[in-house]
Amino acid sequence: MSKKILKLLVFCFILVFALSFSSIAYAQGTTDQDATTQDTTYELTSKDKMILTEPAICYITTYYYAYVYNPNTLEWSEQYYHGPLGGTGFCVNPDTGHIFTAGHVINKPYDDIKWAILDVYIYDNYPDEYYDLTDGEWNWIYDNYKVEGENGPDPDRKVWVQFNTATAGLPDNPNENYVSAVVIDFSPWEERDLAVLKITPVTGNALSGVIIGDSSMIEVQDNITIIGYPWNADISLESVMTPTYASGIVSARKMVGGTEVLQVDMTAAPGNSGSPVLNESGEAIGMLTMGSSENVNFLRPSNDIKEILNKNGVTNKLGMLDEEFEEGIVMFRGKHYSLAINNFNAVLNLSQRHIKAQEYRAKAQEAVNRGEDVALVEEKTEEPLIGEEGEAGSAALGLTIIILAIVLPILFVIIIVVVVVVLVKRRSAPTKTETMREKPAAKEGKPKKEESKEKVKYCPSCGNKVEEGQKFCSSCGSKMS
Repeated sequence: MSKKILKLLVFCFILVFALSFSSIAYAQGTTDQDATTQDTTYELTSKDKMILTEPAICYITTYYYAYVYNPNTLEWSEQYYHGPLGGTGFCVNPDTGHIFTAGHVINKPYDDIKWAILDVYIYDNYPDEYYDLTDGEWNWIYDNYKVEGENGPDPDRKVWVQFNTATAGLPDNPNENYVSAVVIDFSPWEERDLAVLKITPVTGNALSGVIIGDSSMIEVQDNITIIGYPWNADISLESVMTPTYASGIVSARKMVGGTEVLQVDMTAAPGNSGSPVLNESGEAIGMLTMGSSENVNFLRPSNDIKEILNKNGVTNKLGMLDEEFEEGIVMFRGKHYSLAINNFNAVLNLSQRHIKAQEYRAKAQEAVNRGEDVALVEEKTEEPLIGEEGEAGSAALGLTIIILAIVLPILFVIIIVVVVVVLVKRRSAPTKTETMREKPAAKEGKPKKEESKEKVKYCPSCGNKVEEGQKFCSSCGSKMS
C-alpha cells in the first residue's frame, strides 16, 4: 500500500513540473504569436504618411504696425500697417504648441518696413505730389520722417497661425480661425533662416505634429515631398488654405555662406517658404528656405532645425491626436470602416475642425452604407500592464515561478510526512515469524468445550449411574460391559 502512495506522490510531483514548463512554453508562444500578429498589421504607405502629416502644416501671416512722425506738421499719424508676409510652418510639439518656419517669414529688415509704410503715408497725405517726388526728396523723407511702434523705435509685429480646418465637412473661410503666435527664436535669412514660434493649445482644437528626421542620412537622388501653401497662381490666392503637394529629389549638397544647404529639384513658389520637406517615411529632413528658380530650390537641413529646437528646450514629438488618426487610417485601409469611424470620431473629439478626419469619416460611412464594412476577425490582444516588448511572456514566467515556489514546498512536506508515517507503521507492526509463533499458543490456552465435559455411564440392566472404572453395578450387581 505504501508503494502505491509513493508512486502517486511522485506522479503528482512530475505533473506539477510538466504543467509549469508548459505554461512557460505557452507564454513564449504567446509572445511569438503577438509578434506575428504585429507583422501582419497593415503597413502605412508613403502616401498614408503624407496624409497623416498634412494636419500639422499651417499657414503663417505676419503684419507690422507703426506710427509715422511728420516733421512738417510735428504730428504723429494714425497707425499704419505693413503686410501681410506669408509662408508655411509646421507643428513640432502638439502639447506645447511649438511651430517651426523660415526666419524671413516672420522677420523683415527695418529699412524695408519703413520704406513701405512711408510710401503709403505720403500717398495718403500728399497725393498730388506723390508722383512728382524726386529720389533726393524721397531720401530726405526717409531721413527725417520717423516710423516707430507703440512701445519703441521698432515697428510692432504680430504673427498669426492658421491651420486648414473645416466645419461640418466644408472648408473654413481663409479669413477665419487665426491664432496669435509668439516668436521664441529666429535666425536671419543671411544666416540659417530659421524661426521657432509658440501658440497656446486650446481644448477642442488639439494639434498634430511632424517628426524631424536625420538629415545626415540623406543621399543625393532620394525621393522627397513638400507640403505647403504656395501663391504660384491667382487661384492659389483665392484658396490659400488648401495645401499643395509637390514631389522631387535631392539633387545636391552645397555650401552657402559657410553653412550647408540641400539642393532639391521640385516645384515651389513664394508661400512655400518654411514648408517641411519629407522623406518617404513622412519625416521632415529639411525646410524650404530659398530658390533660384521655380524648380531649383534649397533646404535648410533638419539637423539645423534640431539644433535651434534643442537650444530653446523644445522636444519634438507627436500627440494623442496623431495616434488616433493613424489608427483610423489603418482601419480605413483594411476596410474595417466601422472601427475607422470610431477612431475618426475620437480625433474630432480632440480637434473639432480636423478636416482630414471629417473627410475620411464621411468616406468610411459611405462604405458602411454600401455594405462594404469588413469585420475584424482577429481579436485584439489585451496589452500587458507593462509596455516593454516581450514583458507579457516574462510576466507569465514570473507567475509560474511563484506557483512553483508555493506548491513544491507543500508537496515536499506531504511526501516527508507520508514517508515518516509509513516507516513508523512498519516498525510497530509484528513480523511474520512472530505471528506464526503466537498463533499455536493462543490455541493451546483455549480449552475445547467438549474436553471439559465428564464422561457419564449407566447400568444397562437397572439404568442407575455407574462410576468411571466400575466393573459391576453397585445396585443390581450386573457386570459392566
